[in-house]
Amino acid sequence: MLELTTTPITPGIGAIVRNLKLSPDLGEETINAIRVALSNHLVLVFPEQNPDVSELRDFTAHFGPVFLHHKDEGVIHSEGVPEVLEMVKEATGNRLFGDSDWHADVTFRNPGALLSVLHAQELPPCGGDTGFANTINAYRALSPGMQALAQRLDAVHSYSGRGQPDHPTETAIHPVVKQHPITGEKGLYINRMFATRFQGMTPEESEPLIDFFDRHMTRPEFTCRISWQVGQVVIWDNRFTLHYPINEFTGYRRRLLRCTAMCEPT
Repeated sequence: MLELTTTPITPGIGAIVRNLKLSPDLGEETINAIRVALSNHLVLVFPEQNPDVSELRDFTAHFGPVFLHHKDEGVIHSEGVPEVLEMVKEATGNRLFGDSDWHADVTFRNPGALLSVLHAQELPPCGGDTGFANTINAYRALSPGMQALAQRLDAVHSYSGRGQPDHPTETAIHPVVKQHPITGEKGLYINRMFATRFQGMTPEESEPLIDFFDRHMTRPEFTCRISWQVGQVVIWDNRFTLHYPINEFTGYRRRLLRCTAMCEPT
């Protein structure tokens, strides 16, 4: 079986994969090797890639149904390939897409996202890194009592976010603990951006525990920080990671392309 050569970024999360050109034409052996490497490291960095928008979508489709985001303010669909989103911060802008909280993508759907693929197009000379957190290691570090409690909980995830009524179509319920289908490891599946409460609890009752999970999962020892280079592609397992784009730069345009593969319905 093909095995990718990887260089870990930290002992707990992230690895760099060199000498592999990503394309829609990769064989199943290579795609399976990417799946295995992703199960071991959760975040994979591929330097010096140049897929066009259609190739990015078609490569992502090897892993699952490609997500088409509903129309909303700030959501920019690539022209002709709407499954690919343009994550843009203009030189005169303040908002960086997704910078309000650590989160996982598309947890407001059931099934949710399997993985996301992000390709750097335009970047500031420095800054604009992305943080990633390993929710498997975070679950492992919980006390047995908290692990048992987490396994009993289901969370309501809504695109509307905290303090708002559930979105009429983009709302889903997920167990707080998921099991990885390849490694068998358990990880936390909850995030500040979309999880509004636990099933059977009020938002006020849920808030302290959601806050605890958020602070716990994003402790430095569970995270890595990816610095971007033009052409770089990053793939992450959306089921067992959180991510956070760091919005500390001004005066420069930042543009990345994102495509997301969804889990298959069970």
